[in-house]
Amino acid sequence: MQLYVFDQERRQLVGIIEAFDYFRWTRRYSQSGSFELRAIATEDNITLLQVGNILWKNDDEEAGLIEFAELTMQEQEFIVVSGRFATSFLARRIIWGTEILTGDLAGAVNQLLQNHLINPADPERKIDGITLMPEVLGVSVNTQVSYRNLLDTVSGLCETADIGIKTVFNPDTGVFTVKLYQGTETQAVFSKEYENIIEQVFTQSLVDYASIALVGGEGEGPERILATTGGGIGEERYEIFVDARDLQSEDFPDDYDAALIFRGQERLAELAMVKSFDVSVNQYGNLQYKIDFDIGSQVRIVAKRWGLSITARITEIEENYDQDGLSLSVVFGKPLLTLAQKLKGGNI
Repeated sequence: MQLYVFDQERRQLVGIIEAFDYFRWTRRYSQSGSFELRAIATEDNITLLQVGNILWKNDDEEAGLIEFAELTMQEQEFIVVSGRFATSFLARRIIWGTEILTGDLAGAVNQLLQNHLINPADPERKIDGITLMPEVLGVSVNTQVSYRNLLDTVSGLCETADIGIKTVFNPDTGVFTVKLYQGTETQAVFSKEYENIIEQVFTQSLVDYASIALVGGEGEGPERILATTGGGIGEERYEIFVDARDLQSEDFPDDYDAALIFRGQERLAELAMVKSFDVSVNQYGNLQYKIDFDIGSQVRIVAKRWGLSITARITEIEENYDQDGLSLSVVFGKPLLTLAQKLKGGNI
């Protein structure tokens, strides 16, 4: 693995990071990944690792945008940089007005990116060198968004539909291509008994969980239009109310109920039951990274002593590089909501 640095303006190669103390590269399925690098503060490293520059490793499709840099002195001087993958370009834009999104998810994402990033009406909002790979996913969207962050909006749509997003960097041209994709189903099985797991943590939580949503659309009092989505009986029924007053029937003349239901499904997806495994993978086991499993793969995890066997998608892979080499931490399934995600969800 080699770490290359490209400058911000021309997106041309300016150097290689020859050595580092540690490097963490975290890939995520429906959200932007992130990274952190710590290296000795040599003159070359300080020159290369500037905020705004692009970090790319030659065994990955994606690249990271350096958003933070810190110089420290302990026994020796170090530079620490961190940031997010190039999908975070979307976080620099908001939905500047209101967008009605109907049809296939890929078409909806294309509409959002074209109008607010790739080819917006205001040329000052355009970011050059970003394209979208055309794709038909067979996932229907029926909603409306106004003034929300573009990355939050697209990531939310992807999470609701269980679709992945990544932004591929072409080092020869400097072009970034946003791609939506469906994770593959595999025959991979992770288990201590198979000696392909070193450590494991299983989490199951009903905190913040909801199973059925009552969605309120336009209208007042008894005239308000309501729709429900989800279900549950007795103790298994967890109810929430979703205010969707911003959705107007005139914007969805064909099926207003579908728009309300989709809004409810978005919120229920955010508040789904947490059931996840966080494991350290044995790289010398029977499964090979990026061949037998990868980000987005649907796999089976078995913990016989705990009486657990679940099929889940790999939603996060953290690659850690240090003096001992590469180690992998893998998250299977839906992790706990962060405070930021809870606050954002409350605004839907």
